Amino acid sequence: MRLVLIYLGRLGGGAVYSLEVARALGRKCDLTAVISAQVENLNAWKELGIKIIAVPTYKNAGEFIFSTLFLYRWWRIALKIKQLKPEVLYYPMIHFWTPLINWHFPHIPKVITLHDPVLHLGERNPLQKFIQDISTGQATRLIILSRIFEDCLISKGIARSKIDIIPHGVFSYYKKWKKKHTPFLSSKNILFFGRITPYKGLKVLLRSFPLIKKKVPEAKLIIAGSGNLKQYGKLFRDCSDDIQIVNRWIPEEDVASFFEQARLVVLPYTEATQSGIVPIAYAFGLPVVATDTGGLREQVIHGKTGYLVPPGDPNSMAEACIKLLQEEETARKMGMAGYETAIKDWNWDVIAEKILYSCQQSRS
Repeated sequence: MRLVLIYLGRLGGGAVYSLEVARALGRKCDLTAVISAQVENLNAWKELGIKIIAVPTYKNAGEFIFSTLFLYRWWRIALKIKQLKPEVLYYPMIHFWTPLINWHFPHIPKVITLHDPVLHLGERNPLQKFIQDISTGQATRLIILSRIFEDCLISKGIARSKIDIIPHGVFSYYKKWKKKHTPFLSSKNILFFGRITPYKGLKVLLRSFPLIKKKVPEAKLIIAGSGNLKQYGKLFRDCSDDIQIVNRWIPEEDVASFFEQARLVVLPYTEATQSGIVPIAYAFGLPVVATDTGGLREQVIHGKTGYLVPPGDPNSMAEACIKLLQEEETARKMGMAGYETAIKDWNWDVIAEKILYSCQQSRS
C-alpha cells in the first residue's frame, strides 16, 4: 500500500506526534511523508530513512494568509502528492489546508487523526470549527485518541464503523536531550508545562499552591509555556517567590530540562480531550496529577500512575500534590508504573499497526 502522510504544521507536540507515527509506519509500509519545510524538527524527519518531501508553507500569520488566498503553495503541495500516486492519504493532524488538499483527491481514501473532537475553551473560533467539520466530513475513516469522544462524533452523523480509537503514544523523542541517567530526584518541584490557555486551569493550580506550601514549605512551582499571563497577576504576587515562570515557546531541545527538575507533573485542566503532556511525563518516569475530565481519565490511572481530582477544586488538587511531595517512594512507584504502562500500551509500533489497519480498512 502506497501511503502518503501529510503534516503541514510547524511547532509543538503535533510535530513530534507526526514524527513518531511516521518513524513507526515507515517500517511497515511504502510511506512518503509530505511535511512543512518550516517544521521545527525538520532534521529529525530527514534522519528517519523514509522518503520525505519538505514543502514551503509559511513562517508567520501574514505569509499564511497570502499563501492560502493566492493558492500557490497549497496547490503545489497537491500536485506533488498527485505525482506520488497514493492509495491512501493519512493526516496525523488537521491543518487549515487539509480541506483544500483533499479537494484534489475525491476518490482516494483519507484517514485523519482527530486530536480534539470538541474544540477547547478559548479556541472555539468559527473558522477552526469550519475547517474541522469540513475535514472530518471528507475523511473515509477517523481516528480519535480517547474513547469518551466516540459518541460525540456519532452525534454528528459519523458512523461508528468508521471510527477507530488509538491512544496517544509515549513521547520518548525528548529524551534524546536528557542528561546522563540519575536516580529519582528528591526535588519538591511541581511542573505545569505547555501552552497557557483558559481551559488549562492555571488559576486553579495557583489557588492550590498556597495550600501546598502550608504542608510542604520547600515546594516550588515551575510554569513553562507560552501564553498570556496578565489575568494571573494577583495570584502570582501571592506566592511569587516560590514560582519559576518561563513564559515563552519552549523549543524541543529544552523540554527535557524541565521534566528532569520535577517530582510530579500537574494538569489542572477545566476540560480536556487528552494531553500530549501525560506521555512526556511518563517517558521521564514522573507521576501525574490531573483533573478527572475528558480523555485524561483514560491516560492517568488513579492510584497507579498518578491521581485524578475533580476539575476546579483547589483543595483536592493540593491534597494530591502534597501526597506525592511528601511520599517520595509513592511518587517513584507511580512514575515507574506510568513509564511501564506507556512503553507497553502506548508503544509507537503498536500504534502504527493500528493506524495501518485503519488505512487498509479505508480501502474496503
